[in-house]
Amino acid sequence: LSQVLVHHGLFPTAPSQPRMAISVELLAFYRALFERSCDAIHALASALKTHYARRGFQMINATVGFEVSD
Repeated sequence: LSQVLVHHGLFPTAPSQPRMAISVELLAFYRALFERSCDAIHALASALKTHYARRGFQMINATVGFEVSD
């Protein structure tokens, strides 16, 4: 299964029986972001929040259910 995912441009999250996969293009984007940012994970999270908010999705706190603010 892992080889099929990689062949289709997805990187498995586990070596055997992966439940999820991450786009190789997203990993490349994260690497470029990391190279230019001192805090890449927060920059990526903020960019994804903005990306989805512009498309009408709301980010909520999974444990409480409140909308996530900046």
